Amino acid sequence: MFGGLDWDSNAFHTAVARIILERGYGCKTDVLPGSALPLLTGLSNGDIDVLMEVWRDNVTKPWNDALNADKVVSLGTNFPDAIQGWYVPRYVIEGDPARGIEPMAPNLHSVEDLKRYTKLFRDPEEPGKGRFYNCILGWTCEVVNTKKLKGYGLDRYYTNFRPGTGAALAAAISSAYQRGKPILTYYWGPTWILGKYDLVKLKEPPYSKAAWEAFNNDPAHNPPVAYPKVEVIIGANAKFAEEAPEIVAFLRNYQTNNQMVSQALAYMQTHKDAGATGAAEHFIATRGDVWRKWVPPEIAARISGERKAKAKSFPLTFQRPIEDWVNKAMKQFVAKYGDAFQAASSVMLALILTVEQLFSLLPWWLFILLVAGAAWHASRGVVLPVVLSGTLLLIGFLGLWDLAIQTLALIVISVGISVLIGVPIGIGLAQNDMARRIVRPVLDAMQTMPSFVYLIPALMLFGLGKVPAVFATVIYAMPPLIRLVDLGLRGVDERLVEAAADLGADNKRRLLDIKLPLALPNIMAGINQTTMMALSMVVIASMIGARGLGEEVLLGIQRLDIGRGLIAGVAIVALAIVFDRITQAYGGQQDAAPR
Repeated sequence: MFGGLDWDSNAFHTAVARIILERGYGCKTDVLPGSALPLLTGLSNGDIDVLMEVWRDNVTKPWNDALNADKVVSLGTNFPDAIQGWYVPRYVIEGDPARGIEPMAPNLHSVEDLKRYTKLFRDPEEPGKGRFYNCILGWTCEVVNTKKLKGYGLDRYYTNFRPGTGAALAAAISSAYQRGKPILTYYWGPTWILGKYDLVKLKEPPYSKAAWEAFNNDPAHNPPVAYPKVEVIIGANAKFAEEAPEIVAFLRNYQTNNQMVSQALAYMQTHKDAGATGAAEHFIATRGDVWRKWVPPEIAARISGERKAKAKSFPLTFQRPIEDWVNKAMKQFVAKYGDAFQAASSVMLALILTVEQLFSLLPWWLFILLVAGAAWHASRGVVLPVVLSGTLLLIGFLGLWDLAIQTLALIVISVGISVLIGVPIGIGLAQNDMARRIVRPVLDAMQTMPSFVYLIPALMLFGLGKVPAVFATVIYAMPPLIRLVDLGLRGVDERLVEAAADLGADNKRRLLDIKLPLALPNIMAGINQTTMMALSMVVIASMIGARGLGEEVLLGIQRLDIGRGLIAGVAIVALAIVFDRITQAYGGQQDAAPR
């Protein structure tokens, strides 16, 4: 069982190792996908047998802890020359005449120069600062970059924006590059990003081992320096290594380099239908001078033998590269309309920040009183206000009040937009059978589609941050509201509607005075369900840079910090209880009203 780390170079190495093990050694192999720290835990526990890329400098403590506990072993160096640094697109410095891009920062050469260019890399969520796209949330490089920002005196000029996943960071870079926009980001190689896009690494003070260790041990009194070249190793579960000496011997001989891997990743990008497996097959076919040194001659003979055709359940000639068509269309759409979406994004962001600032200006005790007042108005009792006040106090006691306010702002905006769009659509469906038959399959697809899928277009169109989080949340959370509005209006007794018509009420009055009031319990149930689904998107949205409680949960996952993740999860549950009980109380109040 290999660990399927979520970046392309690891996918390539895993595919090469699997081909060699399956054809040469007759093994059965599989891949378990995931992020670095969870998979490293799986390696320690024996759920994973092999990780083809262990970046020890980015998972220092968990790797050393597992190594010292004799749960994992190093099988040697995969490639010795991985690079890391802070990058900007070359067109930012030199322009790009072919794309009509003028130089934006011709004098930007080093990290020290960044203080003069905060407006160029402006953070839309904090317009007074620039935005620095840090390493993946929870990785050691994210901690190091945070120290560097402070060490270079850039923390006053730039926000420390931490993406939740490698895919999110890659999408942000890709989107900015395709639109010819400036971006300042940390990145590493070998990766397809550095192979596909012309990025320039900004200069830093030269690396030395002593200076690097001094900075990391005491960043307050030692200046930062450039990243060292990183030796990336192959890790294995200790028990597996004892039980599979032949496989271990092969993996100890497995060695590549930055250039070799970059060429493989470039092949993956130019041959979209190949993927990691296709790139591995190409490597096996063309680089026998490399991989034959890893295995005995008899094993090499089996590997280079005639490739067995894999049986497929569907004829290959009938298959169509739909994903390539979608990707090409999306790329053209982003290049053509990306600026328009960014302009709309600024309006949405201003609304989100206004709501967030409004909530932040309220003293915590006044906020709790307002929620208690709403609970009393909904329930006409004392129990619910007391319970919900205690629930909100719990969030404060956990030290998560400010993060909860950020999450609350996202939820309020997302649910508000869902109501503004979903209620009119539900009303329309209730009055038009043909529209209902057309829209229902669309709603089915929206509710069945994995929520992660909505993050992809949101990332490409709006970048990372709060706006794509709201966009993805609205799409994911709106369908139940539409369905319940439609259901509620269709469930109104027709005799009451006919009586109103006989008394001279037109369609508008029948809708406003009869149908909507009687359907209100269903509508409130729809708002309740939409709110609950929006809250469930909080953690997922943190993967694309939406701050708040979800970021704490993700950080707990990435760093395997159970307490941190659990406490943030409790705070999310507390918010869910507040929303759920108030909306249910309003719905029940209307349901209990005399008809």
